[in-house]
Amino acid sequence: MSAPDTKVTIEVAAQHEPLVRRALALVEEMEQLALTAADGQVVHECETAVIEKGRQWQNQLLNAAVARRIEAAEKKGLRCGPVHVDGRRKTKDPSNGNS
Repeated sequence: MSAPDTKVTIEVAAQHEPLVRRALALVEEMEQLALTAADGQVVHECETAVIEKGRQWQNQLLNAAVARRIEAAEKKGLRCGPVHVDGRRKTKDPSNGNS
């Protein structure tokens, strides 16, 4: 590991900045918790905190991914596919044959 006062610069897409900041905040929180936890309770307290915070972060990641997918789908518009006409001139869904 680097010395505590050593810093690095990284570049990330602007859309990912909040998630990267959240991850860094979680690391800092775990470090602080490990330093302040009672003797014999460090692993338990850190594990409990990282599980809870990890679930919250996971939820944010999933929500962001789904939101990006929805935005992309909305930009594309609705998907169109061929519709077949049967002998009686009704339109029908090719997947199940219903009108």
